[in-house]
Amino acid sequence: MHSGVEHETTTATPSQAAMWWLHQRAKDKSVYHITWRLVAGRAIDQAALATAWQCVADRHDVLRTSVVRSGEDVQLRVQPKLRVSVGRVEADEPGTDELLGLLAEEAQQQPMSLEEAPLARLASVRLGDRHELLLTVHHLLLDGWGLQLLVEDLSTAYAAAVEGREPEFETEPEPFHRYAARQRAGAPWTADVEYWRERLDGASATTVAPSTDAEFVPGAPGVVFRHTFGEPATAGIAALAKRTYATPFAVFQAAMHIVLARGGAGPDVTIGTELANRMTPQEQGVVGYLANLCLSRGHVADTDTVAGVVTAARDDAWATIAHQAAPYPVVFGALPEETRHRLTDDCPVGLSHLGPIGTGLALGDIELALQPSPNRAARADFSISTWEADGKYHAEVEYNTGRYGRATADALLADLETVLAADPDQPVGGIEVTTRSTPARTGQGSAAAPVAHSGSDTWRHVDAVWADLLGKPPEGPDVDFFNAGGNSLLLLRLSAALEDATGVFIDAVEWLAEPTPRALVTLLTGIEDGPADAPATTTVSLREGTGPHLHLVPGAGGSPGDFRAIVDALPANWRVTASREQEPATSVKELARRFAADLAAEGIEPDLLGGWSMGGLVAYEMSSESAKPLVLLDSPPPVGHTPATEDELFTAFSSAFTTGLPAVSGEPGFRIRVLAAWLAASGQPIPAETLEERWHAYARHARLGEDYVGPAELPVTALVVGADLDESGCEDWAGRFREPTVLRTGADHHGVLRDETAREVAAAIAEFDKGRLV
Repeated sequence: MHSGVEHETTTATPSQAAMWWLHQRAKDKSVYHITWRLVAGRAIDQAALATAWQCVADRHDVLRTSVVRSGEDVQLRVQPKLRVSVGRVEADEPGTDELLGLLAEEAQQQPMSLEEAPLARLASVRLGDRHELLLTVHHLLLDGWGLQLLVEDLSTAYAAAVEGREPEFETEPEPFHRYAARQRAGAPWTADVEYWRERLDGASATTVAPSTDAEFVPGAPGVVFRHTFGEPATAGIAALAKRTYATPFAVFQAAMHIVLARGGAGPDVTIGTELANRMTPQEQGVVGYLANLCLSRGHVADTDTVAGVVTAARDDAWATIAHQAAPYPVVFGALPEETRHRLTDDCPVGLSHLGPIGTGLALGDIELALQPSPNRAARADFSISTWEADGKYHAEVEYNTGRYGRATADALLADLETVLAADPDQPVGGIEVTTRSTPARTGQGSAAAPVAHSGSDTWRHVDAVWADLLGKPPEGPDVDFFNAGGNSLLLLRLSAALEDATGVFIDAVEWLAEPTPRALVTLLTGIEDGPADAPATTTVSLREGTGPHLHLVPGAGGSPGDFRAIVDALPANWRVTASREQEPATSVKELARRFAADLAAEGIEPDLLGGWSMGGLVAYEMSSESAKPLVLLDSPPPVGHTPATEDELFTAFSSAFTTGLPAVSGEPGFRIRVLAAWLAASGQPIPAETLEERWHAYARHARLGEDYVGPAELPVTALVVGADLDESGCEDWAGRFREPTVLRTGADHHGVLRDETAREVAAAIAEFDKGRLV
């Protein structure tokens, strides 16, 4: 929530704008989230934590910032005030390592809408005597350095809140949006850009040869693990750094250059390095996204010694620091097209050195220990972050599991260990590695004939523009633009060229969901290039049969599959169909009309109508028109009901899947993620996206049921099955029908559909039908 005061708007930095476009392309957009899973040394004061979180949101504008597109610009919109909250998970039972890890993964996966602040979330987890914090931010607004500063301020604010006083911070922070405005106002980058143009002339991004045929795409499935380098490698880093006056990070860069050069990519290798880009005290205090991608290029000959390659990497690193201020998107845009093609705008192998980031963390006087990143998606083929602690060097490795197996990742680390432990005077040509490497892209190639298609003018325009930008026409109607050599700059040129050729504007962001020639033709013509889908129907066949025909309506947020145990227990000759909602309805009566219309359109006339829970209300409304006998499975009477709270609704919803869920407070999306983690840890994994769809349908249906008031009585017979439905509810139903049958079960609301109770219900339905026919 925010006040009515007008927000402040500024244009995003070039690096933020570039990440915004990458975010649109990403298959799994959580790849640009950063989640710090922090293990706390003891219990956390929840009231103080909530106060502290609001305090840092008031203090730092990035926690009140959303990111929007305005024309071709990406803009930051800062709210003057924003109320924030802390999610909470609590259970007295001790949590397993698996459950705690899954909770962190689900927190990382929970979507963030860039258009809605805050782009940061904080949750507190207590399972038994285990306490953790989950802090998730969008990388577009915060880098690791900024996140470290944010946690330090959270710690200061928490300590003050525990003592009931106002926090005292050492400095007043510079708002990030002012830093962004200065960048856009025109920094002196001309010399830096010229340096990079010369440095990267003819360069080609290098990567590890993939183990599969999968193409790279940001946000592909990924995994993270940690590695501690052995004593020989640790000693080798120290020796090389001392001999060459290089930083450990430069030593790691040199080692990667050697491994990739020896792995088959050739002597000229280029990888990405992420630098803090905070050269002044003022920049070092900014809580925001200042980090910059700089490319590290190495020329490695077989006759070079290990120390010689490290010396070259040292010199390159110092030059990089001097020219790091030029944002990589600006540098990339200034490069020749062929160089851009070879480098890509999403460097496939990246290194970073964390230094003190992630260390010395606390919440007031409570120690916090940072755990491995809980990513399920990969930004690149390999991203490796290193740091030093306890006299050893460690690495956190994120890699694309669609292109590589764990054995490839382990081999890369083993080869780095080998290089780091080698004699500094060892010629590189004498070092054997098992990692295979390759340029990320080859040249643009020669023109080829376009693939066969309809031959329309639109297709010819797409072929021509594609060939002009990428050097040859598309190799197929479903080829990916980026895998064919495209990048974010070419994307905008493609959109403009097609508009010039056809007069039709294409929103590039809309096309990014499926960046193929076929999708371009669809956007340009408004016509799907393929067979039309059959009209959707709400009617589903659950079982064919020649006997009595029962038609069922599922409960709130449910599906026809919920009835499988009852269907299996009915006599073998019964026919069973069901209805399912295709488009959201606004009332029970509207649902009933849709379901009845589709039954009629297919020439289906059931002998009985039935429904469970809210579905019974829909069946009741359908029967008011068709006068069919009814089977009502623990459905509330159609009298209108006092709206349930969201907490009550979620408790009812989650009880369909599990019991014993920890107490959860927070926004619905967070609750869904906790439920998904709980189910996965229990051996019953259901994707959070599926649960979220079911939850939204459930909550909407529940509200429809609360609003529904049906006819006072119907001239039909009915079987009323009660579980959670109390005696007065059963009596209300019984008073609405001619010769009602009431069955009370010992099960709960969901148990009516399961196991022995489902068989009891099926038998009662069969017996009820016999009585109907007498």
